Amino acid sequence: MAMQVYKRDPADYHDELNTKGYAHLKDILGDEFVEYLKSFFARMMREATNESEDWKIKGKKRQFVFEFPSREEALELRAGLARLTGMEVDKITISERHLKVYDDNANPYPAPHKDRSASHYSIGFPVHLPEGSTVCIFPDLDPGPNTEDRAVFLTERDRPDLAQIYENENCIMLNEKVGDIVIFHGSSLWHERLRGAGTAVLYIKCNETGNDPLGENVFAELAEAGA
Repeated sequence: MAMQVYKRDPADYHDELNTKGYAHLKDILGDEFVEYLKSFFARMMREATNESEDWKIKGKKRQFVFEFPSREEALELRAGLARLTGMEVDKITISERHLKVYDDNANPYPAPHKDRSASHYSIGFPVHLPEGSTVCIFPDLDPGPNTEDRAVFLTERDRPDLAQIYENENCIMLNEKVGDIVIFHGSSLWHERLRGAGTAVLYIKCNETGNDPLGENVFAELAEAGA
C-alpha cells in the first residue's frame, strides 16, 4: 500500500505562492513519507550510494540523487505540485532531485544565489535540521530570472553591502521544520541556506518546459510506463 505524501491539499497555498513567489507549507507531509525521507538520508550516509560527485561542493555539501519509495508516491507528489504551482501535471519536468547534506564546517552565512534556469520552482523537504538552520529568501532583491545553465551567486561587486545582507529588513527567514515544505521561484529569487552545518534537505526542482539538464526527470520514465 502506498504511503500518504500529503496530509492536506497543497492547492491551499497556490494563491500565496502565486502572489509572493514563495510559500511555507507547514506540517503538510505525511508521517510515513517523512520517515522514508529520514531512512533514505540514513542509508545515504551509511552506504554513500547515489552520490552525485559532479555536484559535490567541497566545504559546503554533498548531494545524493533521490529515489522515490515507489511509482505511486511519485505520482501523488507530482499531482500535488501541479495543484500548488498551476503547472500542467503532464508537463512537469524535474530538473534536479538531490538530497543535500551540508558539511559540518559549512559557512553559516554564504552568499545568496539563484538556481539554474531550469529550476523554475525549487521545493525543499527538510529531513534533518540542526537548531538555527533555515532557508532565507530575498523576494525584493532583483527578482529577475537567471537565464544561465548554472547557479549564480551574489558578489561584492553586485552588492557592496554583501557582508551585511542578512541584516536587511527584506531578508525573510522561513524557519521551516521537518514535515514542512518550502517552495520558491528558484531561478528568479535570491536565496540561501543559513547556519546549514549538519542539515539534510531534499530539493526537487522543476519546470514545465521540458528542461532536464541532469537527466533526473523521473516523471518522464513514469509517462513512458503509462502514467
